[in-house]
Amino acid sequence: MNSVISQSVASPFSKGRQHQLKFQSILSEAAQLFNWQGSRATTLADIAGSMKLTKTCVYYYVKTKEDLIYQCYVSSCDMWLDRVQQANALPINGVDKIVSMVKGHFYQYRDTLQGVAPHFAMLTEVSALDDAHAADIKQRWTKVFAVCQQMVEQGIDEGLIEVPLRGKADPAVIVSGIFSVLQWFPVWLNRSHAANPEPVIDAVLDILLNGLSAQQHQFDDIQFPRLNQLPLDSFDREVQNRMKREAFYRTGSIYFNQKGYKGTSLDEIASSLDVTKGAFYYHIKNKEELLYQCFNRTLDVEGLLLNKAGSAEGTGLKKIELSLRYLFNVQFSEEGPLIRYRALPSLDEEHRKNILKATQDNNKILGTYIGEGFDDGTLRKIDIDIAQNVLSGAVEASPDLADWMDDIRAPELSAAYFQLFINGLLRRA
Repeated sequence: MNSVISQSVASPFSKGRQHQLKFQSILSEAAQLFNWQGSRATTLADIAGSMKLTKTCVYYYVKTKEDLIYQCYVSSCDMWLDRVQQANALPINGVDKIVSMVKGHFYQYRDTLQGVAPHFAMLTEVSALDDAHAADIKQRWTKVFAVCQQMVEQGIDEGLIEVPLRGKADPAVIVSGIFSVLQWFPVWLNRSHAANPEPVIDAVLDILLNGLSAQQHQFDDIQFPRLNQLPLDSFDREVQNRMKREAFYRTGSIYFNQKGYKGTSLDEIASSLDVTKGAFYYHIKNKEELLYQCFNRTLDVEGLLLNKAGSAEGTGLKKIELSLRYLFNVQFSEEGPLIRYRALPSLDEEHRKNILKATQDNNKILGTYIGEGFDDGTLRKIDIDIAQNVLSGAVEASPDLADWMDDIRAPELSAAYFQLFINGLLRRA
């Protein structure tokens, strides 16, 4: 039989295919807007207008905005599962499978920045979906996580991957660290990186595989500082109101982290603190203002802990370790949590610029410690900017460990988690 006749060609005249292509275009445009400005600030009219479509046309494909968010998340989970399954099916060792997966995500996002691949939504507001949709997305993500864990377990069995702690949970800690790198790509990668991608992905993989440390670093038990022993008056100059507002900001961070901006209710926060609505609204103008203040508190805490780590006697590497572990610990302590940066798109543009500027200032502190590590020989020569972004993603994603670990407050868990970034994935001789 003629091989040309036997081949299958997708017909552009098929109505079903045309429908699917339009639907995928809507999902891509919606994902881009959700990622940049948050679902709260994005309307179906915005999506229709950016695509030069009518709202009626968009409603033909989705019933509500929540349905569109859910469909975007399904598309993202499908992409993640496809990437991890492709890598896991390769006839190579576990580490090389992980490298293949990381490269796949990197170049997929490179293509997105260059406009030749679709956008995929970051899974930032799953908890704000209705119960059925949220449960479905979590189940899909569990499948993605499980396949990656198979690759990690293969690498451990082959003696290629360093195991930070003994126990069944070790692979889950490693997978969480790897995913923190991938999930942070859309936050910091830009068109300049896409124009010259090879040095960027090489630097990311170098940190992931070989770590920051020039020599095998030994993690010791450390004393975690308590915020009430640090100068917290920087949170608010009105000392008499500081404790009240501190409670508002911490509780707000809990709700925003768990429910997203859309799913958070100020009345619910007031009720949880056993405070009247009048007293609450005396301190907090509105929900956007509360979110902004939660970010300000987080930046203050980060700055205090980074400077506390820098005041310790030791090498540049030691200061980096302390910085990372202090930030990790406060997330799960009675003085936490810190607000997740995935809520940033829900701020208005002016507030967002202020937070990004202050975030850069904190990152420079970490960059100073990296420079000290170069000077004292405790760090390998790495790209400082890329290292800062990788470490920032690791800190941001650390609360996700609660989904996979029973004892999230174990003091040694921070060492296990940052083992990946300090010593690298590969077992050292």
